[in-house]
Amino acid sequence: MTVEINETKTHQVEIVEREPVYRSFLTIERIRLRHSLFQGGLSPVITRELMERGQAVVVLLHDPQRDCVVLVEQFRIGALADEDGAWLLELVAGMIEEGESPHEVARRESREEAGREPHTLEYVGRYYPSPGGCSELIYLFYGEIDSRQLDETLAGATHEQEDIRVRVVPWPEVEQLLDSGRILNGSTLIGLQWLQLRKLRHEK
Repeated sequence: MTVEINETKTHQVEIVEREPVYRSFLTIERIRLRHSLFQGGLSPVITRELMERGQAVVVLLHDPQRDCVVLVEQFRIGALADEDGAWLLELVAGMIEEGESPHEVARRESREEAGREPHTLEYVGRYYPSPGGCSELIYLFYGEIDSRQLDETLAGATHEQEDIRVRVVPWPEVEQLLDSGRILNGSTLIGLQWLQLRKLRHEK
């Protein structure tokens, strides 16, 4: 058996065994590993399940002239049991396919889900939304866009069975959505709160 070792300057992970558990829309692996401890040395062998989700892009589309944010509304299986329903307001988002750069995906997904590309695109940062059990890494972008005639239009990639309604939301209403807890998607919360802080800095 070959032990896979991942090292940084301060930490080490020894992967003893990888076992595929499930492969379909999502992939799940069972991994046996040891990792370095803060007190020194290595942990005993532990077992963890890891959902392999790949990398994704999220795009915060903002119209600075009208001070509106372009959101998309769609069905989400993860919110199936939510008391307010399974249709969530979100930022434009999509998976990075092999050979694509995050910037390319940001523009493609804006076309597919919002019906229009941003005329500027700024990289904000990257994050793991659920690192306790999922490998997904998300790249967040801010894009300035002309939002005229986008509100209530329908969009989405047919081959991906997407059924999307575009919502152009004035900034005061966005803040109401944030304050009332009606934004339930984590990436959307991160993006909108980032823009909120940016606007506050510019006001000073």
